[in-house]
Amino acid sequence: MTTTRKQFVSAITISILYFSWMYFKIEVRLDHLISYVFFASLYFFNDRTRKFFFAMCPFIIYITVYDSLRAFPNYMYNTVHIEDLYLLEKHFFGVFLQGHLVTLNEFFAHYQHTAYDLISGISYMTWVPMPLGFAMYLYFTGRKNMYINMVFLFVLTNLLGFILYYLYPAAPPWYVNVCGFELLPDTPCIASRLSNFDELVGWPVFKTFYSGNANVFAAVPSLHAANPVTCFLASFQLKNRILTAVFFLVTCGMWFGAIYGNHHYLIDVLAGALVALTAFFIVRVILRRTPMNKYLLDYEKII
Repeated sequence: MTTTRKQFVSAITISILYFSWMYFKIEVRLDHLISYVFFASLYFFNDRTRKFFFAMCPFIIYITVYDSLRAFPNYMYNTVHIEDLYLLEKHFFGVFLQGHLVTLNEFFAHYQHTAYDLISGISYMTWVPMPLGFAMYLYFTGRKNMYINMVFLFVLTNLLGFILYYLYPAAPPWYVNVCGFELLPDTPCIASRLSNFDELVGWPVFKTFYSGNANVFAAVPSLHAANPVTCFLASFQLKNRILTAVFFLVTCGMWFGAIYGNHHYLIDVLAGALVALTAFFIVRVILRRTPMNKYLLDYEKII
């Protein structure tokens, strides 16, 4: 396979822009280099892998945008909601514990269990791998229409979530436990109760993940709660009851883990589900009625 001059110049230009952005605004990390080598190999290897590269472009955009959020801390653009969100959660979804009204997060602090730790940890690890894996399954089994719908559903869900992060910066439950209701922008992310899972498996899975997460005030909506919903909704097109049931169970596990792990209130979880449903409506109802849908489905034209 030969690469045309136009394709080569385009690849070099985008590469320079990407690394310039990362170097001056974020930081160039090892995972950036590994990802770049992988995607560049797809682009240059042959026509078939290049088609796969273009099919992966929405995911590449998502990863880049997500990584770039750290350059623009959302607490700089709007008021961070800490105490008001905590009180709102307690008002609508509070439970009584020893005669005191507490949030569900505070309730589970008194009722921790190894089974809960395993359910939370295993479910939480599927946050992005599950939507990505499901999309790859659709792609490699030739379900082009369903693949495009799934990819755009996932990406749109997360982009809507990013927008809401800036419109409504919000502290997670663990922040209240650590810092109270005072705004401390430099507070590092912690694994909180998900560290129980790390201790069980003997590996700092969540400690490593959250140590690299610079977006502390991004609790509303919970995209951990939203992402499995995208798989659940998209799976109905397959008409595979077993797979749909699996996605439903993972969604339940994720929602439980978000609250039990002390990273989200129930309000955050429900907001995440609402974002996923909104994205589903946009992709399935609005886009499919526009000329853009036919163009996106024939992604070979993009290549």
